[in-house]
Amino acid sequence: MKKLLFVCGFLLAATPAFADFSTCFEPYPPAAINGNTATKEQMEQGVKDVKQFIRDSDDYQQCMNGQLKAMQIDAMHSKDTTPVDPSIVTMVNDKIHKNQALKERVGAEFNTAVQVFNAKHKGQ
Repeated sequence: MKKLLFVCGFLLAATPAFADFSTCFEPYPPAAINGNTATKEQMEQGVKDVKQFIRDSDDYQQCMNGQLKAMQIDAMHSKDTTPVDPSIVTMVNDKIHKNQALKERVGAEFNTAVQVFNAKHKGQ
């Protein structure tokens, strides 16, 4: 029971800090394309989807960094000058790194699909 009260208290205390990041929307990756079976139209749409995902990911990462920097500036200028909780900094960095890895994976998978598609359709 004491643990439950502690966890509830922590969540209530941390909620305002996490709420600052509610304006940052993590994008969903596009569906993977099989270059062996895809049509030209699917490949063209895939290029658009991957580029949009990369743009959305860049926006998301900038939003997360901007929100964190704003929190750090606010903390420096507050009366008690308490720094931003290190767990929040870690959470933001982890989310950014996870999104960056996903962005790189989506790009690499699509590049592979393009290579397979091009190899299959040489001379057509």
